[in-house]
Amino acid sequence: MAAGISLGKKQRFGFIAVGELETWSPSVMSAVYAITFKKEPELRPKSHTVLFFGEGDLSQQLEIIQQCIKTWWPAYGGRPTGLYMFVHPMPGSTRWDRVRVQSQLIAEYDPQGNQ
Repeated sequence: MAAGISLGKKQRFGFIAVGELETWSPSVMSAVYAITFKKEPELRPKSHTVLFFGEGDLSQQLEIIQQCIKTWWPAYGGRPTGLYMFVHPMPGSTRWDRVRVQSQLIAEYDPQGNQ
């Protein structure tokens, strides 16, 4: 079973860890996704800070994600490595279904990349 995290304060959503963003190979899947990093990897190796929430068919998101990260991650002080990808699969969902989840999570976490 893949490792994961639970995100959300009003309603919890299970996210599956798919690995480092740098080596991630997207599959055809409708999902909400979270890009994270480890703020204090030595002190809290399992703790992730969310940088960005997105939604859509993952197979079509890689270029969008890379462009977004180039825009704000270096300004935030980050390096191109050390970013992680988590997905909340939503098979059969509409864009509205995914945007509702994404919007809730953005409102609750206020991630740097969604500002």
